[in-house]
Amino acid sequence: MSVHAWPYRRPVDRVKAQPWRTHEETGERLPAALPTWDYGTDLKLYRAVHLDVDGIRTDCGLPEDAPLHMCVRYWPSTSQIRHSGFEISFAGHTRQTVVVLEMVAEGADLGGYLTIETLVALAEDIDTNEPFVPRRAGSILWNDQARVHLEGAGGLLPTAPVSFREAHLPPDAAWYVSMDGGDWHQAAMGSLLVLLNTDNPMIQKALEADKDEAATLLWDTLGVDVVTDLVGRALDDDAFDEVQDPSEIDGDLTMAGLVRALVRTYLAQPTESAPVAIKRLRDQRRGDPSKFRAQVQSGVGFPRGANR
Repeated sequence: MSVHAWPYRRPVDRVKAQPWRTHEETGERLPAALPTWDYGTDLKLYRAVHLDVDGIRTDCGLPEDAPLHMCVRYWPSTSQIRHSGFEISFAGHTRQTVVVLEMVAEGADLGGYLTIETLVALAEDIDTNEPFVPRRAGSILWNDQARVHLEGAGGLLPTAPVSFREAHLPPDAAWYVSMDGGDWHQAAMGSLLVLLNTDNPMIQKALEADKDEAATLLWDTLGVDVVTDLVGRALDDDAFDEVQDPSEIDGDLTMAGLVRALVRTYLAQPTESAPVAIKRLRDQRRGDPSKFRAQVQSGVGFPRGANR
């Protein structure tokens, strides 16, 4: 395993960052996956970061007034285009400080999985000949990354509007959640597809509506179906338990990883690990399938309008 060696000194324990959160008031942590996300949903995130600014300069061998810059940048796997989410500068003598980061990633720019990087860098060139001291503007002194899978209609679970009559599917149905095969090791991207029936007047109207209340309820119902179907298939397949982590292949979320992310995010109790939750949910589904569906509805907050 290769280890990246920086060509200059970096601070040690001078930056303490809290996890990203989806709600500033409730403190809900950013989950590993957001199955109900779609392109019309902006992602608003918060986190607090404690910085010992003077300590950073000291550890790096920088002058006590060296200008520093902190920023957040993010990019989706679908385009790799980097966007700026937040920035702040530290000039002059600054001791310890707490910065509350707030960023909004526009849904239209996202897709696949989203990487969010927070970093502290040197803001200007420094005139120094000292060895192993960062001197160029942009030199990264500290950074961390978080990643979330956007698994809604516009993310890992793409949609395709089709005529069910022409596709020889039930003509009056609303949608069909298609999953290729039963290999839990395969990448989730490309293995899942939601077919939306354009022959259904309500679906056609929802596709044309812009955040219409009826359309929102329809897509919320789809979210319940997706979680129920995917987790339910895993619970019904004894082979699922034999799939071990890691749940990613070459950076792509596997089908098993997707199911576990759904369970951890929406269905696990506060003290439960994913394996324990899966065992409980399997027993629940086999004993009372309707209660399992009700558990999914509760976990995803269905309908969203009634749970705000």
